[in-house]
Amino acid sequence: MNDAVINGLIAGGLGLIGAPLGVVVGWVLSRRQQRAMDEREDRRRLREQMQQLVVAASELMVARKTHHARWLSRESRVRLVGMAGIEFWSAWRSGAGSRAGAARGLGAVARMVNEWDRSGLQGAAALAPYLAGVAAAGLPLGMSDDPAVAAAAQAVMSAALEDKGEAALNEGIAALRAALYPPQVDRRRWYARVLRRRQAAVTPAQRGELPAGGGRSPGSP
Repeated sequence: MNDAVINGLIAGGLGLIGAPLGVVVGWVLSRRQQRAMDEREDRRRLREQMQQLVVAASELMVARKTHHARWLSRESRVRLVGMAGIEFWSAWRSGAGSRAGAARGLGAVARMVNEWDRSGLQGAAALAPYLAGVAAAGLPLGMSDDPAVAAAAQAVMSAALEDKGEAALNEGIAALRAALYPPQVDRRRWYARVLRRRQAAVTPAQRGELPAGGGRSPGSP
């Protein structure tokens, strides 16, 4: 059997082996690329959901602060007491300080307090859409397969829905951001460290540097 036949058989065998091997390698690389694309898409979707949750929680905080300032703050209660006092005084004076005037004044105060409570309840009910917005934006993140993302989303929702304060909300948002925006690792650092170590291990003679004194030995003229 001559060399040409042997080379042909070898080439054919390599071709038979290489074809399925190339198919397998291509399939593996394709799967890896698809997996990386899916991971990037999932990360992008989670980040969009995080933005929606942060916006919803912020809107709820603003609406709640407005409601508290309008109906639940000490200033608003002092204003209510002052208005009720003026109403009672006006009704009592119009009745010449009689019991009938006092009764009319008390009735006016009762109506004012009742209207205040009713308006306050309406203001509290107006917070319901904001609460629902936080729940709708946070539930997908809270059900994430990533434990860090799920825990941080639960912390944000709990701080917003239970009114735990701005500090607790900011802490939850920071944890959620850290889970979805991890610090980028510079892959070149390990190579730079190896290169520095190799450079430090090279002796001056290997670098072509002369020793102090122009390369003369201590006993040379």
